[in-house]
Amino acid sequence: MTDIPADVRRAKRAYLLVGLWIPLVVVTGALVLMLVWLPGMPETIAIHWNARGEADGFAAARTTPALFAAVGYGLPLLLSLLGLAGNREGEWGPTYRFLATISLATTAFLTTLITWTFAAQRGLADTHDAPSIVPALAVGAGLGVAAGVAGWFAQPKLTVSGGSAAGDSVPAITLEPGERVVWLRTTTMARGGVFAIVGSTVLVAGLAVAFALIGIDIWWVMALIALLFAVLAVTTCVFRVRVDSSGLRVVSPVGIPRFRVALDDISSVSVVHVNPMAEFGGWGIRLGVDGRFGIVLHSGQAIQVVRRSGKTFVVTVDDAETGAALLTALAARARA
Repeated sequence: MTDIPADVRRAKRAYLLVGLWIPLVVVTGALVLMLVWLPGMPETIAIHWNARGEADGFAAARTTPALFAAVGYGLPLLLSLLGLAGNREGEWGPTYRFLATISLATTAFLTTLITWTFAAQRGLADTHDAPSIVPALAVGAGLGVAAGVAGWFAQPKLTVSGGSAAGDSVPAITLEPGERVVWLRTTTMARGGVFAIVGSTVLVAGLAVAFALIGIDIWWVMALIALLFAVLAVTTCVFRVRVDSSGLRVVSPVGIPRFRVALDDISSVSVVHVNPMAEFGGWGIRLGVDGRFGIVLHSGQAIQVVRRSGKTFVVTVDDAETGAALLTALAARARA
């Protein structure tokens, strides 16, 4: 096992501090305040405001701490575990820094907004008199931005990857004149990516159900987002990779999405090592920070094709050397 470099260890500690521990402490403090205030709250409180900032949706007071706990704890846990699930020993990238920043900024915004509106309704005789949400939104947004900026600069700027954008060229397989050869493989998303999609789907679906039960009218938006995540899980978790006389084809089992690089469009073929989080910001159909595009489902080897236009297509797949060697031979034969 390789030792993790000291700078990566420092980056990981900062990532957990900014993205997990501080948000959990902030949420816990706000939740304790809400529970202390709960006996003095009206039985029903405002939980939704219209575009003018006027209260127009109401629910039992105990609903707010329960939903806040679910979202407040669930979001930083999900984002932090998402990052750690995709981390290979000794590797780091800007995506981790961004995830921690989003976690802290969102927690600061939501905590300010929900705690403010909850506290403002203590002792109200009529919950229709709940004050406007506009000041809470303004202060929450300001604190969210400030927390995000602080969280970003509290983490080191570090990129350490075991991958290589240049890749290693692979000797072409020897083909007899007129010989027909096909190489087939199936590539599957890593558990970290599946966890991210399934976790996000369950979290958003749970919020949709909770919002529907308490009468918040945006529940259908959350339901649509959950449906979108479910469709992504079905269409992007598995791809079939094929190299033959037509070139490189990568197709989802349901038929879409599909990608193809024709033989006459290939400038070069190589094998690279890919870390999804460090280089592409996650799993699935990805655009890397360096402009490479492709199907990145797990860490490890990938076939990398540079097109004649200079654009690069990458697909992570087992036995990438064989696929790349055959693709190199077929492209050379097509040019000849």
